[in-house]
Amino acid sequence: MPRKTYRKVITSPELTEQINSKNKKLIDRFIKEKNTRCSDTTIEAYASDLNIFFTWNLINNENKFFVEIKKIEFADFFSYCVEELKWGSARFGRMKSCLSSLSEFIIRYYDEDYPQFRNVILKAIESMPRNPVREKTILSEEQVNSLLNYLKNEIKRPQEACLLALAIASGARISEWLRFTTDLIDENNTAFDNMFLETTKKIKTKGRTKSGKVIEKYIIKDLFLPYYKDWLVEREKIMKAKEVEHNSIFIRRDGKPATVETVRGWIQKWENYLGVPFYPHCLRHYITTSLSRLGLSSDFIVEVMGWSSTDMVKVYNDLTAKEKKWKDLDKLKAHISKEK
Repeated sequence: MPRKTYRKVITSPELTEQINSKNKKLIDRFIKEKNTRCSDTTIEAYASDLNIFFTWNLINNENKFFVEIKKIEFADFFSYCVEELKWGSARFGRMKSCLSSLSEFIIRYYDEDYPQFRNVILKAIESMPRNPVREKTILSEEQVNSLLNYLKNEIKRPQEACLLALAIASGARISEWLRFTTDLIDENNTAFDNMFLETTKKIKTKGRTKSGKVIEKYIIKDLFLPYYKDWLVEREKIMKAKEVEHNSIFIRRDGKPATVETVRGWIQKWENYLGVPFYPHCLRHYITTSLSRLGLSSDFIVEVMGWSSTDMVKVYNDLTAKEKKWKDLDKLKAHISKEK
């Protein structure tokens, strides 16, 4: 039951071959320069976005060289993105940032060749208001507990239960789940009044640099350890039977380390059980919302999640205004009591 997202593909290898050779050279140099400091995921995003833009430029804008494209033509492209590609605000913003970065690259390195060139993207293209383009899934505590019980006790899938518990207890991204290894987990290495496990070493998380952001990760101890210990027993049996050795927590049937594709197969089964669209990020929303509901401060949530700003708490906290705990109400109650 995947979330409903409109997708229209306008690129193809045949069209890419026809892109203006000067634009191809520009793209190649831009990507190489960015590759010195950006993550592989970011580089892939840049390459994809530029391929989309220059394919549109080929089909609808006479295959013009980038420095010759006019403001109104950029506006035409972004109108196309909204009207034809059905992009939402986030996707629109990513493309805007990409073309702006390319413009700044030209200003920095090609100023002698194109002294009159300016970055018109930021001024000419207005940002879209933020709006969701996919159905958002907000999991309840009952749904999560039901899924954990189903995996552990009903269908006897201790590995999947362990992964789900780790995802919830750590708030980690799917790309980070498989970076947790047995040597990173030590039940005696704790933090925050013994309530959280702290990884024994730092692990790579999402970041703006080539190496990403490397930090210690924190895991809610009592939520994760029971599932982890159950799985370790079964994992050892499989590893011994398959005669393999490695420190990956999660494995395939042949004993080799699990891949993201393996995990996505499990997630599809979880979605089928719950009967609602399920995607890894909804677990980050779930744990952030749960901690907020308990009244934990944004500053503390930022620390345990490894974020750099409380703005992220606002992004992942799904509590409604009525569900939040408002300190202001104490003042109102005190005032009313005086009036009586």
